[in-house]
Amino acid sequence: MAAVDSDVESLPRGGFRCCLCHVTTANRPSLDAHLGGRKHRHLVELRAARKAQGLRSVFVSGFPRDVDSTELSEYFQAFGPVASVVMDKDKGVFAIVEMGDMGSRDAALAQPQHSLRGQRLRVRPREQKAFQSPGSRALRGAAPEDSGQLLSALAEAPDVGTQMMKLVALRELSEAERQLRCLVVALMQEVFTEFFPGCAVHPFGSSTNSFDVHGCDLDLFLDLGELDEPQQVPKAPESPSLDSALASPLDPQACTPASPADSQPPTSPQDSEALDFEALSSLAPQTPDSALASEILASPQSLPPASPLQEDRGEGDPGKAPDAAEALGGEKPAGAAMLELVGSILRRCVPGVYRVHSVPSARRPVVKFCHRPSGLHGDVSLGNRLALHNSQFLSLCAELDGRVRPLVYTVRCWAQGRGLAGSGPLLSNYALTLLVVYFLQTRDPPVLPTVAQLTRKADEGERVEVDGWDCSFPRDARSLEPSANVEPPGALLAQFFFCVSCWDLRGSLLSLREGRALPVAGGQPAIFWEGLRLGPMNLQDPFELSHNVAANVTSRVAGRLQNCCRAAASYCRSLQYLRRSARGRDWGLLPLLQSSSPASLLAATPIPLPVVPFPQLCTALVRVLRDALGCQVEQGTKRPRPKAGMEEAAQGGAGKRLKLDGHGEGGEDRAEEPWGHAGDLHGEVVEEMVVEVGETVPDSAMWSPGQAGDPPGVAGHREGPDHPAQAQPRPSCASWRCALWHRTWQGRRRARRRLQQQQQREGQRGDAGAGWLATEAQVTQELARPSGGERGAGAEPLVAFMASASASEAEGMLSVTPLRDAQGLFPELHHFLQGFVPQALRQAIKQ
Repeated sequence: MAAVDSDVESLPRGGFRCCLCHVTTANRPSLDAHLGGRKHRHLVELRAARKAQGLRSVFVSGFPRDVDSTELSEYFQAFGPVASVVMDKDKGVFAIVEMGDMGSRDAALAQPQHSLRGQRLRVRPREQKAFQSPGSRALRGAAPEDSGQLLSALAEAPDVGTQMMKLVALRELSEAERQLRCLVVALMQEVFTEFFPGCAVHPFGSSTNSFDVHGCDLDLFLDLGELDEPQQVPKAPESPSLDSALASPLDPQACTPASPADSQPPTSPQDSEALDFEALSSLAPQTPDSALASEILASPQSLPPASPLQEDRGEGDPGKAPDAAEALGGEKPAGAAMLELVGSILRRCVPGVYRVHSVPSARRPVVKFCHRPSGLHGDVSLGNRLALHNSQFLSLCAELDGRVRPLVYTVRCWAQGRGLAGSGPLLSNYALTLLVVYFLQTRDPPVLPTVAQLTRKADEGERVEVDGWDCSFPRDARSLEPSANVEPPGALLAQFFFCVSCWDLRGSLLSLREGRALPVAGGQPAIFWEGLRLGPMNLQDPFELSHNVAANVTSRVAGRLQNCCRAAASYCRSLQYLRRSARGRDWGLLPLLQSSSPASLLAATPIPLPVVPFPQLCTALVRVLRDALGCQVEQGTKRPRPKAGMEEAAQGGAGKRLKLDGHGEGGEDRAEEPWGHAGDLHGEVVEEMVVEVGETVPDSAMWSPGQAGDPPGVAGHREGPDHPAQAQPRPSCASWRCALWHRTWQGRRRARRRLQQQQQREGQRGDAGAGWLATEAQVTQELARPSGGERGAGAEPLVAFMASASASEAEGMLSVTPLRDAQGLFPELHHFLQGFVPQALRQAIKQ
């Protein structure tokens, strides 16, 4: 338990953070669930195994450079069993010898003097370093400037458009980093050519699609052409240690590592290139993995089995290097065998490469690797030719209009701070980029052409078909007409947030090929593509039309995306976004790019509601909040705006009040709202709209007259000959201000059990149907009685929040936003509401 406590730290505004897994939870139940989960238990076991390996290991230096791991292993076997020997392959000046047990290690250290081939060996205990989670990339991918310097640079810009341009300049790769990646690609090309003559190594993804960031992965496509198998199958060496080179009949030197800088001068162009690579690699950012490799080059044998929970780790044991001849012997499918052969070549023939493992179960099977001199993580794929054309398409979009890159970089950075981007059920960077491209296709006039329009403009030499999909489009942006759209980047960003918040993500398929949303009826779009998997968010790949790039996104993440976009759109209508603050406050992009607190992330996470007529849903929801939970509910009231905030209110349309934490100039006006202010949420924007039950929010209320462009449609579609108008169902919305004076969400099960026991003793029989709300009301009264009975006249609530319900034909959602939370109780309350509200609504609707 002590180890668990040392891994967990309490956050100042509620919640907990697991320092081992880099995971933040909202409350104790969520923390307990995380600590008992597979990911945390795997890392705990991995840390214990690494610590045990370190304690059993000794650091050895002083041996001749031509000594290999086998000779070292034979020497130390005199003191006991040897588990593994890992050599410093690039310099050959030290080794890590892991003994089989502590007794063998102590015996080796107790020897007063060690010598091998007449040279004295220096043997000492291995230095114990802090454990680094294999999946941790906290330092990787960060810009040279930290977040504070980044925000300071953006604050000095004169307008939002300049801020977006600065963000691109600060996050994109430098010229030295691009050259470094080119050298890594050239190194891979040279090695793979020895085994697959005529092959080609093509980079794709973030490194080539014009949306690169510091530390992004190096994605490579190994194009074998018409080769089914290599001309000569190399034989793997008997020793699995990394100091042994794979003997190739094509070229004995093919697997020889590059000579170190302090060795003999280069005598060939290859040696000169290797030296240039080492000199340039000093410009690469130092990562936890590269720092670890400066002491020990981790061999596959020293690594534990990979965990399927890690994004960059595959299944199976990466330490078991297959024999290359056996890989093609027919015992495994051809694709898996070729994948393992590629992994063997990377592991044994490419200097500085370590942590090589294949991921055959991925949608596109890859071999992942780390490159120590450059600090890069990357992967090699064999059957992913479509990715090359996707990267070229995105690069073309960036060349067509100078506003594309600033908008994509800003949206990605914003999504990362809101916990929307990442692996698992979150949006990938590729999906976010396509979402921005689709938005720009739907502007009026459009900023970018549709894929179908580009296909019609492709020349004969540019017509390409890959795996049956048409990938034809012009490769030269100069052959296309520029866009007639003149909206500034800041206005496009505001319109992006608004449009995404209004799109029907589940009931339509966002098609970049058509530049419009294809309606989904009966679980399938009007045009059927075999293999297309639909879900809460549907975003079609521009070329592989049967691929939904957002198929992994869950309903909760999709709802949180739209809630976050709704709050961001409200902020973008304020003067704080449009004008630089004269008082030195954060303005423009700064509030959008700052990371959200756990409470704000919870507020953006919707709670699913039953699909029933909206008036009936609102009536039941009010009964649950007021009667069953004991909330004071204000409904259908609109309060006057503070005088000092009239300019900001004018940007939001009628019926809205935008509140910015700690920045309201009319501080004295807060007395008018004793429990309904947002002053407890740092840097968060809370949009408050109190409407009558069943009132539908009009588009005019979501659009500011001062914004550039016309008010967008709910689905963001253009009307015209190619895009006929389509009637889109508009979701119904309603909001209530709620307050709680007692912790009625805690101990309800125990209180309910006491009431049931009391009713049984008194001979009463509860009505399971009509009396459900009455029973919950009694539970609430029982919980409120010990904490002080009725509240005083001037007492302030423990928690005040805004409950906003929305419903469409497919689903209903409830968003709960904190207004007052002085004691940090909102995360616990939100966790309770996630399970209580859906169940309570089902009971209330039955009555």
